[in-house]
Amino acid sequence: MMARPRWQYLLFILGFIVYIHKGEAIQCYQCDSNEDGKQCPQEETFDTKINAVVDCNSFEAHTPGKFCVKIYQESPGWNGWIKVTRRCASQTDEGVAWGCRWQWDDVGVFKNTCYCESDGCNGASSMSISLVFATVLGLVSVFWKYL
Repeated sequence: MMARPRWQYLLFILGFIVYIHKGEAIQCYQCDSNEDGKQCPQEETFDTKINAVVDCNSFEAHTPGKFCVKIYQESPGWNGWIKVTRRCASQTDEGVAWGCRWQWDDVGVFKNTCYCESDGCNGASSMSISLVFATVLGLVSVFWKYL
């Protein structure tokens, strides 16, 4: 009997892990600083103890999705404003990958948009590596020498 190549085992393991992860619904923080006031602060630290996550596939989610997003907007000048939005998302702006992207629009409003894919990740002030990515990377390194 002919032995299977290593890469076939590796593909099977990775596919299985991704399949299991996709079956889980992600949970994200959902708030808007214009509507929720102190529960969704503009500049202060976000308090995860007074804010609950919502299941992105439930009726509670304003926007259904498979990942989380945090959007920080700030207008220029003395009468400037700051707005922070946290929610589920189903599509990234301009097809960007995970992480943060910043830009200025035509009227000078600064916008920083951060995408992430782990439960509650949009409550953090900075984004971190996905637990699933770290797990897959660890399994690949362990199984690579045995296959």
